[in-house]
Amino acid sequence: MALASQDRTLLPICKQSFNFCVIIETRVSILAKLKNSSAFYIIMKIEDIVLQNPWWKSAGWEKADRDLRQLEGLKYIYDRKEYLPHKNGVFILYGPRQVGKTTWIKQRISEMLKGNTSTNVFYMNSEMVRDRFELYDAIKTVISLYNPKEMFIDEISAVEEWERAIKGLVDAGLLEGRRLVLTGSSSVNIMKKAERLPGRMAQGQYKFRYYPLSFKEVARVYGIEVKTPHEAMARLDELNSILYAYFLHGGFIKAINSLNKEEVLGENIFSLYSAWIDGELAKIKRSPETATHIMDGIANAMTNDVSWSSLARGISHPTIAEYIEILKNMFVVDYIEKSKRAKAGATKNKKIYFTDPFIYWLSLFKSRKIISAGKSDIDETTAGKLAELSVYKNIKQHLDLKLGENEFDSRRYIHFEKERTGETDFVVDYGGRTFKLESKFGKTIKEREGIVYLTKDTFSDNKLPLSVFLMFPEDSLQLLKL
Repeated sequence: MALASQDRTLLPICKQSFNFCVIIETRVSILAKLKNSSAFYIIMKIEDIVLQNPWWKSAGWEKADRDLRQLEGLKYIYDRKEYLPHKNGVFILYGPRQVGKTTWIKQRISEMLKGNTSTNVFYMNSEMVRDRFELYDAIKTVISLYNPKEMFIDEISAVEEWERAIKGLVDAGLLEGRRLVLTGSSSVNIMKKAERLPGRMAQGQYKFRYYPLSFKEVARVYGIEVKTPHEAMARLDELNSILYAYFLHGGFIKAINSLNKEEVLGENIFSLYSAWIDGELAKIKRSPETATHIMDGIANAMTNDVSWSSLARGISHPTIAEYIEILKNMFVVDYIEKSKRAKAGATKNKKIYFTDPFIYWLSLFKSRKIISAGKSDIDETTAGKLAELSVYKNIKQHLDLKLGENEFDSRRYIHFEKERTGETDFVVDYGGRTFKLESKFGKTIKEREGIVYLTKDTFSDNKLPLSVFLMFPEDSLQLLKL
């Protein structure tokens, strides 16, 4: 009996990957013989792998790709083309879910192939494999059969002990001459597991954080391309015109499109991202209700220095501290500490922020305080909170991209000060320089020497419009006379 073409594709898998040198005439007999082995599972999964790599068989695959098809009909799209270095090695790209990592991968694959078919590029969502052994076997099989040079493994943190599979592939020499990009959504999983791969990652920076869009990137989404701080000052009215929209949708491209289509952020967009947070918590057996309670406390306390125990009544300090670290690792919140230059004996309180303006509104939705959010919901107090949050977010992302550190931690560079003479929102130390920043969006300013004040639209020797600073968190300070 002759083998069907689909069945014949399975023979090399058995022979090359699992050393089964039997004569098999039908697909049924293949599966029967391998039913209780790991080979059986890989053979069943190789078809799924082929489905995830449609460019192996046909050009024009983009039209049917679910991730790229979601971009159709969207008014606003942003493509971070140059985000990883073009060199061989193992790289890690991680950030919150629903921020566009998978879409970024598909855009890169489309760009690499330029309309051609090729097995040189391999993609796999690791949620399709059960453990590190199947992860190892799946990648080894694809390398044996197709010899791809560009490899993308999505959501690697879904696999327990994934680093052991990658270590085995590197040590076996199977990844030489290839670029392997691993993506994940949990920073603690990625960072701790990657530490177990000494000498096996790419040279130089190999860990990259994939954040929601910065204000500068959002401006580009809206068609505002500004190259220098001076040009930003000249186009201040344009930048300010999108600032309140940014205070709502932040850097999430789906939220940008939702707001511009509906004029408010509604239940659909909030529910999508709420499910992300609740789903990640469920995976580690933590309570979404407890997290929501703590997030509500953060929304109320944001811009003030606080103790963890003050954030939520009825929840113990250790529990709050644990959940804050979990939410931090999920890219939901972040916090800074008091500057070491401050006088001894001062409070150990911290200032905690959501990582993006959109997540502030999401926290209110999860707490059932709002069902939608629009520009009319941004009063003076809320604008002040979101302005300060935006300052922190954009400083952090700027420093991360500029410094290029694998283990970037903003707390090494960004602090706050609170002394008798007043509070300083952000003290930024890096490269032997120090910048002191106060977010005063629409607030009365009581000036102190050496402080840069970020205002709604005032420009003077020590005052800078917020939107100009957000565009250029470092270079814009050169406009001032301090």
